[in-house]
Amino acid sequence: MRNYEIMFIVNPNTPEEEVDKINSQIEGVITSGGGQIQKIEKMGKRRLAYEIERHREGQYVLFVIAANGEIVREVERRLRVLDAVIKYLTVRTDEETRRLEKMKSFRQKRAARRGSSTRTAVAELPEQALEEDM
Repeated sequence: MRNYEIMFIVNPNTPEEEVDKINSQIEGVITSGGGQIQKIEKMGKRRLAYEIERHREGQYVLFVIAANGEIVREVERRLRVLDAVIKYLTVRTDEETRRLEKMKSFRQKRAARRGSSTRTAVAELPEQALEEDM
């Protein structure tokens, strides 16, 4: 399974109950297909960057899931069919997470190497200073 973020924008005039209904429908598709929902975040009404279908605002919803490609295709198909959904975007995040973890481990190794060489240099410093004084 791969990790995805699915964000969609719902028409701002849509009642809150309908947004909850859409969320539960998407949630059902994901769980029935064997996917896992890690987080659902209703971000509320926000101003759009540009006008979409004569709307200046929209209700944003974010799903963070672990699923396979078939589940994601089905979710996107459902979002495309729903009239209340203005836009949607799906982003695969597992590659980015893997890349960030790799960078983090590299930085930790580099810091450990620098830290050990710095410690030995600092430990030798007082002895050198004493020898110079004599």
